[in-house]
Amino acid sequence: MFFQILALAASLEFGFMNGGIYNYSGLNEGWKEIGTLYTSINATVNYKFLYVGGGMDCYFTPKSWNNYMPFQMTYILKAGLDFNTVQIGYEHDCFHPISPYSTIIGNEIKPKYEGGSNKFFVKIKTK
Repeated sequence: MFFQILALAASLEFGFMNGGIYNYSGLNEGWKEIGTLYTSINATVNYKFLYVGGGMDCYFTPKSWNNYMPFQMTYILKAGLDFNTVQIGYEHDCFHPISPYSTIIGNEIKPKYEGGSNKFFVKIKTK
């Protein structure tokens, strides 16, 4: 009975971004003036007014028409209470570099950058 009450929402998104740090990645040389490609997958489970969700965003550039180089992943975790017009929540996100060839001798393994943030919020919205 409990699992019949849970509501699952999921999404898959892909596209192109321009601007910001994505134009300056060392792995993005071929597309430096253009931008980067991304994919995003998200899911949220709701039970009455409670919600828990998360997602992952992957940023990458093409090396050829069938070979792509990912260079960053962003992970998102969110939870809170949603009362239709008022939402109280917490979100954590962190981003990490991806080094697909870091196990090859001579390549640097240590990440050049990474970070994260925590957000506690109250959101007022209309329907």
